[in-house]
Amino acid sequence: MRRSADQALIDLRQHLEDWMHSGAKPGIHIFVYPPEWEARMFARFPIFADELADRVPLSLVDVGQGFLAELDRRKGFVDRLAALERQSTERLLHDLGEIGHRYLTRLLAAPLEPPAVARLLINTGALGSFVSYSAITNAMHVDGPARSVGAPTVLAFPGEGDERQLNLMRLRADTNYRVPRI
Repeated sequence: MRRSADQALIDLRQHLEDWMHSGAKPGIHIFVYPPEWEARMFARFPIFADELADRVPLSLVDVGQGFLAELDRRKGFVDRLAALERQSTERLLHDLGEIGHRYLTRLLAAPLEPPAVARLLINTGALGSFVSYSAITNAMHVDGPARSVGAPTVLAFPGEGDERQLNLMRLRADTNYRVPRI
């Protein structure tokens, strides 16, 4: 039986509280919910973070907006995107993927600003067509949380999955995720 959006958020709340009570070791966990919930969850996450603030202060990070800011920092890059796309869509996706990979790796390794004790990454589907979340999370998971992940982090994952694979936004199935799921 599939859980409701409310039950999914209850599960996430319980998971975060348990994680904090067990020592809040840095690491990455994936919160999976159906892609058709993305708009509803995107609206609910700020309310969720406010409700949880007394017990688990969260740093709520919009990955899509952070990536746009990363692109804007590169002088003239956004203007060159259209020309790059005309030359080669493959190269465009590769370049965006490299920038996205670096952005996410830095984000996951960054320490939190107090009072936050955990990080919740939302709007992850924004990078789904050119970033491999499994490659990034697995590399950091294998290296050991204390060395590579700066804080307890939950990646909100609008997709489908089981213990063998995850499929972000129904874009591609990936059997390589080795990080815990919520």
